[in-house]
Amino acid sequence: MDALEITWALSFIATAWFLPIGAIRMIAYASGDVDHTSGMRRLAVATLGTGLGAAIVLLALTLAIVLR
Repeated sequence: MDALEITWALSFIATAWFLPIGAIRMIAYASGDVDHTSGMRRLAVATLGTGLGAAIVLLALTLAIVLR
């Protein structure tokens, strides 16, 4: 494995980890339950942003691996 494939694997793991957790946190925040704090929303947005960033990197690296 070269560095490109290792980076692809790491971005895949980050995407698979952060996107579902961010979605679950955002759904929990939107439910209006007892723990409806601004800190919960900030954490949900940060987790979703990290997951989306990892997904963009994953897509770019997938294209780079396929086209080389």
